[in-house]
Amino acid sequence: MTATQQQGNPFSRFTKTVISAVRHLNGELTGAGEAMARTNRFPQPRPQADPAQVKDVQPVSTSKVLTGV
Repeated sequence: MTATQQQGNPFSRFTKTVISAVRHLNGELTGAGEAMARTNRFPQPRPQADPAQVKDVQPVSTSKVLTGV
């Protein structure tokens, strides 16, 4: 047998590869879910806008209709 040949049934190797990939993905998603749960447990207050940076918003005139031409 050469160094590039793999032992075992090809279906078994494929199955083990798929199971390994699913386990890895499950671990990643579990970790992400736990991280989101930690951040949601103690919500941070929303940052307040600096009054000096707030721009006055002008209402859009109903006579001017923008078209996406």
